[in-house]
Amino acid sequence: MLRTLWVILVAVFVSATAGFCVLMVAIFSSKSPLIDSLNRWWARSLLGAAGIDLHREGMEKIDPTKRYVLISNHYSYFDIPCILVAVPQPIRFMAKASLFKIPIFGWALGRAGFIPVDRKNRRTAVKSFDLAAERIRKGNTIVIFPEEGRSRARQMRPFQRGAFLLAIKAQMPMMPIAVDGTFDVFRVGAKRVTPGKVTVRVGEMVDCANTKLRDKERLAIDSRAQIEEMLGVFGTSESRRAELEAEG
Repeated sequence: MLRTLWVILVAVFVSATAGFCVLMVAIFSSKSPLIDSLNRWWARSLLGAAGIDLHREGMEKIDPTKRYVLISNHYSYFDIPCILVAVPQPIRFMAKASLFKIPIFGWALGRAGFIPVDRKNRRTAVKSFDLAAERIRKGNTIVIFPEEGRSRARQMRPFQRGAFLLAIKAQMPMMPIAVDGTFDVFRVGAKRVTPGKVTVRVGEMVDCANTKLRDKERLAIDSRAQIEEMLGVFGTSESRRAELEAEG
């Protein structure tokens, strides 16, 4: 319980501090690399407070000169700081619109280029994905959790189509990543934070060049199959992928 209280205290302090600093930096430039440094300081602080031993696998597959749509599983609130620390890219997330209403922290999210999305409102959700495509073209890698919420079990929830429509719209490479270990650190419904090892694994790039709307299911199946394999969980993606290949 003491660990959990410590994480809460650190989260409040670093969120307020990093948020204020981001707001000050953004007055002069919303594209400043200092914003990425502040984001990673915030993330490293949370991981340290939680006692997370972070490991990386496959990072050499990420070309530092390219930008991606990163597709990830979502077990825990700690997935976001783990990805920010592990992946060597200027990363922005699509996040719940309600987070942007939090004083200082939420304002900083907006000024830093993070993207609010209200999935209950189709009109604003479409605008959010248009904004995400613009962020990619301006030099950011976008991370999306296609489950659209944290999974309550190790088996992932169904993937929604928004992430894959974004990859098609932006015509940018898609990279599946797996965050393995956060389920045990702080799963949905957990009352306390449990220190432990977390590994962020990078899969194989899925080329989205010249893809069309009809390709969205194939992209979803390919990325999900890779993430399931990296997590070592059972799924039906491989069989469905074989069916699609048979259909031509």
